[in-house]
Amino acid sequence: MVERVLGVITGLLGSTFGLMISAFMLFSLPLNVIALMHLQGWSWFGALVGAILFACIPFIGQLGFLVLAVFGAYYVWDANFDWQKAAYPPTKTFSISTLSETELERFKNEVVGPGFERACKAEALKATGFDGKLPARAASQCECFATNFAAKLTRADMIAFEKDGRYPDDLQQRVGTEVRRACQN
Repeated sequence: MVERVLGVITGLLGSTFGLMISAFMLFSLPLNVIALMHLQGWSWFGALVGAILFACIPFIGQLGFLVLAVFGAYYVWDANFDWQKAAYPPTKTFSISTLSETELERFKNEVVGPGFERACKAEALKATGFDGKLPARAASQCECFATNFAAKLTRADMIAFEKDGRYPDDLQQRVGTEVRRACQN
């Protein structure tokens, strides 16, 4: 029996295909960790624990373990065998001028408006907060301001901010009265 097992092992190690399978088996856990770090943004320890727990699930987990190992191998190969680049992909960027009108509106509603609201509430909390709580009136004013200000921003205003890090000088005059009128409550 032992001789038969040794015969299979030496047969595998004696062929190119067997060496590739052995290397893949050896590196499958690190490749899984890299794939999980790349896809989920987890730390290496969280990805290690996740990969081990995932591999313990019968059939589905083991099949997924193989798929993640293939993904990890692709990410490492695509990053020229630099595991840091494979695990932490570079952030993709965009320019306001390249967004379509629907994408620009979605960006204003999902990013710009909530960003203004968070900043306004943080400032109001410093000025009028009590025990880490914000007065309801201040919170509703911030929500109104953020929603209306983001809606009034134009593509040109946002491109100017993207270029110089500040909005055009006439923006406050142009939009300020409309926002104040809308948020009088």
